[in-house]
Amino acid sequence: MLKESYDVITGKSVYIDDLHFDDEVYLYVVRSNYARAKIKRVTSPSRSLLFMTGKEFHAEMPAVSFPESRIARMPVLPEEDVNFFGQPVAALVTEERYDIEDLADEVNVDYEPMTPITRISESLKDEEIIHPNLHTNVSTDSQVEGGNLSLKEKADVYVEREIEQGRVISNPMEPKGVIALFRGGSLTLYGSLQAPFRVRNDIHEVLGLSPEKINVIAPKNVGGGFGNKVPGYPEYVLASLAAMKLNKPVKWIETRREHLTNPTQGRGVHGKVRLYADKTGRALGVEGEVIVDLGAYNYTINAITPTFIARLLTGPYKMEFVSVRARGVFTNLPPTGPYRGAGRPEATLFHETLMEDLAKELKMDPVDLREKNLIDGEYVTPSGLRIDNGGYREVFNKAKEIYRSIKERGKSLIVFAEQVSIPPGESARVTVGNGKVKVIVPSGPHGQAHRSTFAKIASQVLGVSQDVIEVITGTTEGVKEGVGSFGSRTASVAGSAVTVASKSVLESLKSRGVTIEEALNSQDEVSVEVFFKGDVIFSAGAHVAVVGLDGYFPRVKEYYAFDDVGKAFIEEEVEGQIIGGVLQGVSQVLWEEAKYDENGMPLIGSIADEGVPSAVEASYKVIPGVVEFPSSLPDGARGVGEAGTTGSVAAVVIALEKLLGKKVTKTPIDPDFALS
Repeated sequence: MLKESYDVITGKSVYIDDLHFDDEVYLYVVRSNYARAKIKRVTSPSRSLLFMTGKEFHAEMPAVSFPESRIARMPVLPEEDVNFFGQPVAALVTEERYDIEDLADEVNVDYEPMTPITRISESLKDEEIIHPNLHTNVSTDSQVEGGNLSLKEKADVYVEREIEQGRVISNPMEPKGVIALFRGGSLTLYGSLQAPFRVRNDIHEVLGLSPEKINVIAPKNVGGGFGNKVPGYPEYVLASLAAMKLNKPVKWIETRREHLTNPTQGRGVHGKVRLYADKTGRALGVEGEVIVDLGAYNYTINAITPTFIARLLTGPYKMEFVSVRARGVFTNLPPTGPYRGAGRPEATLFHETLMEDLAKELKMDPVDLREKNLIDGEYVTPSGLRIDNGGYREVFNKAKEIYRSIKERGKSLIVFAEQVSIPPGESARVTVGNGKVKVIVPSGPHGQAHRSTFAKIASQVLGVSQDVIEVITGTTEGVKEGVGSFGSRTASVAGSAVTVASKSVLESLKSRGVTIEEALNSQDEVSVEVFFKGDVIFSAGAHVAVVGLDGYFPRVKEYYAFDDVGKAFIEEEVEGQIIGGVLQGVSQVLWEEAKYDENGMPLIGSIADEGVPSAVEASYKVIPGVVEFPSSLPDGARGVGEAGTTGSVAAVVIALEKLLGKKVTKTPIDPDFALS
């Protein structure tokens, strides 16, 4: 058993709320109970160490923008307007953790309610403008276009799909949390997070503190993330600011209730896309539009989500053109952001349902149609994405064999190309001396076996036992720069950084005439830090789903996932990632949704309300099939963390459609879908 797993299941691991410091105090955030309102007055509690509103401290959270986008950044604390239920309005700090909610009840906020916008269709009307200074609710509006557009007129046939993918919530085992300490002019932030350098940069941007004066460290274990724990949050800023003002350690631990209405939520995508083809089944191209519900504000990378989805709509198929309008609009719901897959499952659902429809229209076998159009080797899509050489035929052939052997009606075979977020790169420092090898990687695990993976890579390159290797992850200390763990990137890009740094150590030792054994036993240390840069790569996947009915309730019976992971360093962990990803995709189709009423009030008060399945619902069998077609990266790995989710949404939707003989137009499906 891996050490990471042993520590967790024996209760020896350490999470953020297990960390304690002398003189620790506690942060509480007062949140809006309206989706859209004017703040008229805020009264302070009878006592607190610190009380803050937007009048005392006003700053905005970072958000990615691009030319011609209209950006409305989320305030840390609003001065005048709240724009989603649960938005932070005020913050107080107390000495006793168990007094804090009583004191928070003393805070009275007078609101003037306003008409909220809760649907994409309402937002597009521009009858109510959420951010008046922008004069529209459309934040981003761009055209993803390329290739020979004239071929559309020469097509023999086209098929069209319109699908809405409802919002879902990242529900890690452990909600977010931070502890901020300010000592000697430097800020240290401990947090349950995925990307320490991203958080450091966000804190720097908001508070203006020099990056060199900010250290961000994840505890030994982070209980899940799914993209939600990548960026900085207003609560992180407030805890940091309070620590700087009070000179005391300030702890904020998110409750599950807070988490359910906090940024970032996933999906929230509406699309209408056409696939054009000739009568032989040769796919020519896609056109249409994708609209993303950004929520109340631009936050983290949500402004680029629409174009990211649009560029992936051609999938792993040879096509001649793409013309897709990509828009992002504001609503009075929590900001959306990366959720496991982050655009990949959304795009795959469109291109795979369109392929299925095209096969039906042309009376072709859907598997033969996919095989006819599948890419071979390197390929540049009409939108300009360069897909590297991978195991597309290998995973497809394995899936086809399984698919052909299944005699049930409710089955599907889908194919996808999972984009791996390699750029801008990742760093690693490898140090040899004093009897050990120390490996520092800022990209930290949030449920994966990153420490064991990096130890194995360093051991193989350096030719030393893993017993002498210490791996430190999830930190800004000891390295100059870094990125983080998300986008299926860690084994590939961070593993490559460890590979290159380890090789550089060997080269340095060789130039000195020193062996690795001599260096290990020396009191002098040899240390090398590298920042490995690489281009985008892709991972091929081909999945097969088998579904049936349990009474009137659709259920998954078996699921087969064939994925090209490049190189599987720890195969059981790779398989675990695939299985977990499949579960989240299946759940999106059958159960999960962040439901809100027309007033923007959440209709979810617990994980069960949101639709997260129990072990009873998740009792189906997932059979992973790992394919190794090494990438061009130094360690040969590809991404796998989002593969299960990327494939399973489309696979389950199509299998359900075949079983019931009707189309899915929304995820999750309605409870009476099998009856209607």
